[in-house]
Amino acid sequence: MIYSSAYIKRTVIAHFDKGEDLLESIKEIINEEKIKNGIIISGYGTFEKCRWHYITTTGLPPKDEFKAVSEPLELNSMHGVIANGEPHIHIGFSNSEQAFGGHLEPGCRVLYLADVVIGEIEGVDMSFEVDKETKLRGLRLKPATTKPGPAVNVDDKGNYKITGRTKGWER
Repeated sequence: MIYSSAYIKRTVIAHFDKGEDLLESIKEIINEEKIKNGIIISGYGTFEKCRWHYITTTGLPPKDEFKAVSEPLELNSMHGVIANGEPHIHIGFSNSEQAFGGHLEPGCRVLYLADVVIGEIEGVDMSFEVDKETKLRGLRLKPATTKPGPAVNVDDKGNYKITGRTKGWER
């Protein structure tokens, strides 16, 4: 695991209206407000169309599947990171039958409204970088504390036991 401490410098609260593309509008705010590093604290609203992607495999390299839905949708949750001006945002949303989730993509058009709260942070530099060994694109922090994370076994009854520390990405 890699972690760092940061401070919320300010918050930017945004309201989006019918027809606006949510991701592209957020990118515009990040650019206009000169937000280098931040967090998406909260987001909710409605979509008339949504485009997202999610992973479909557990091995390397991971495979993504892109989906799009055009119907009335509720944006139930939204969170993410802004690293070096680049947002990485995940969403949970639903129609009247089922819930969906994954990575926000361009093409999510607001139906009635959407509200988003962004926290600009300071005290840490963040970026998205590709790991040389795994080829996975992940968050990098400076300064950072790095150490192996806990490994846990869970039995069929849901009981868990910490069994040691990971050695990093399991190959």
